[in-house]
Amino acid sequence: MDVLDAIRNRRSHRAFQNRPVEREKIDAILEAAHWAPSPANSQPWEFVVVTDKRARQRLYELSEEAKRSGRIEVRGFSYVRPMPAELEMPEDASESVRNYSLDFLATVPVIFGIVGLPRASVRQASFQETHDAYKYCCGAVIQNMLLTCETLGLGSLWFTFFDPELAPQYLHVDRDKHLVAMVLAGYPAAAPKPPGRQPLKTMVHWIE
Repeated sequence: MDVLDAIRNRRSHRAFQNRPVEREKIDAILEAAHWAPSPANSQPWEFVVVTDKRARQRLYELSEEAKRSGRIEVRGFSYVRPMPAELEMPEDASESVRNYSLDFLATVPVIFGIVGLPRASVRQASFQETHDAYKYCCGAVIQNMLLTCETLGLGSLWFTFFDPELAPQYLHVDRDKHLVAMVLAGYPAAAPKPPGRQPLKTMVHWIE
């Protein structure tokens, strides 16, 4: 599959078949992740692979608890309620959170935890007070994983709806590391519709 075809065809999947993913495909996804670019080749990432049914069920339960309590991880950054006023989600977003079904977490056959290593990126990001360069590296990792899933005939989902304290603890992520996101992977049970895209010409600015 051409890389541009993989990019255009990739979808966010939330329905998966009751079918295990072969170990060689899991290994291929991890290999692709490990070849993501990073500043000075710092490679500030680790991975947790969850295939055990009881563990996946527990992650589902923790995310449901996070939904009820308002403790959620959004876009890889920890927003823990009660939030500062300037970060409060609008009411319509809060309603979407309450109505968001997490049933797919209990049925997806593979969950990858993407763990960022803040200390590994400090020397490349010393000019940033938060030393958050590792987060951008993990974004590249996740994109590699999503596209590899597409080429392997798997559906995938970039997932950040979890408790930023309890989920890392359950996955044995050390406190000096950051569970940036999870990538869910499995054989798709449905074909999501293509997402809308704003006109490219409105987003490109040329300097000629």
